[in-house]
Amino acid sequence: MVAIMYTNSRRNLIRTIFLGALIGIFAPSSPTWAESKFQDPLDTPALMRNAVNTRPLMAIAHAGAHLVAVGSRGLIVRSEDQGKTWTQSAVPVQCDLLAVHFPTPQLGWVVGHDGVILHSSDGGKNWTKQFDGRIADGAFKKYYAAATTDAAMTAAAAQVAQNFKAGPALPYLDVWFEDTEKGFVVGSFGMLAATVDGGKTWEPWLHRIDNAQGVNLNSIRNVGGNIYIVGERGILFKLDRANRRFQKMETGYAGSFFGIVGNTDALVAFGLRGIAYRSGNGGANWEALKMPVDATITAGVVSRESANIVLVTSADQILLGDAQGRSFKLVHPHKPMRYTGIALVDRGTAVVTGLDGVRTETLSQ
Repeated sequence: MVAIMYTNSRRNLIRTIFLGALIGIFAPSSPTWAESKFQDPLDTPALMRNAVNTRPLMAIAHAGAHLVAVGSRGLIVRSEDQGKTWTQSAVPVQCDLLAVHFPTPQLGWVVGHDGVILHSSDGGKNWTKQFDGRIADGAFKKYYAAATTDAAMTAAAAQVAQNFKAGPALPYLDVWFEDTEKGFVVGSFGMLAATVDGGKTWEPWLHRIDNAQGVNLNSIRNVGGNIYIVGERGILFKLDRANRRFQKMETGYAGSFFGIVGNTDALVAFGLRGIAYRSGNGGANWEALKMPVDATITAGVVSRESANIVLVTSADQILLGDAQGRSFKLVHPHKPMRYTGIALVDRGTAVVTGLDGVRTETLSQ
């Protein structure tokens, strides 16, 4: 699986951000002079492409009855027939896009590299830029500028200053909205921001999470009415709504989680080398699952009809789990690829994204 590495000189370490941007390797083999000139991806609309269903895509989500998938160089595609055909949407940036969420059929958000946050109000047909790393650089530093005595605010100010030291390139890795107004974005080096006005304004939340080490925050989801964030070093965070703070939860795992999925019976956090941990009590206790794969699990989803859990991996594998999240079996896909995302269109059919595009797979043993 492709990964992008960021080096932080102060920490003198390299952190791998899974599902990173596919920078450079998909460039045209013989660019014209105009194409070879540098254009800031934050200021350059995505190029309209041919065969959009075969290009690298990193995530997929439902927009009501439709599907929207996002990928490299600002590519956003949309299907109105459950994944049979796809059309490209108008996008104002060429940043690599990593995650998408629609709380309603019409209103959706996408995040990606350069701290970009895009918004659609027409079901994903057209997109506007709400926020980016250049705006955040000034806005977040200003937000924390007055922090002089509060320890959490002071630490957050230092983290923001460090994160933007090299410019606005750090990505948001996931986005989740509870409704049309309240949402969160999470990203590398502990980046976390929230909105309560549909993305018109974004407030940094680095002081509202027990993440003193600034670990990468890879995914955020609402499961059973609770909001969870998963990240590096086996750490999970659960939102304490009363105190407006994400509290740390230990799992016993020391590696990276890339996602979390679940239902009213169970939570399943998944990540590197086929690792998955299960909780049956809202995250208070965790147990390691015995999985039939050792490849990185990249995405997961829950069936609305059966509450069964479905996972995909970076090694062409689909895993069918029960509603309790205890047992998973391999499914042999019709046309495998390195998977990055999954959406279910009915009980036996999934639409999957990957480095070779987007496809439909039947979920049979």
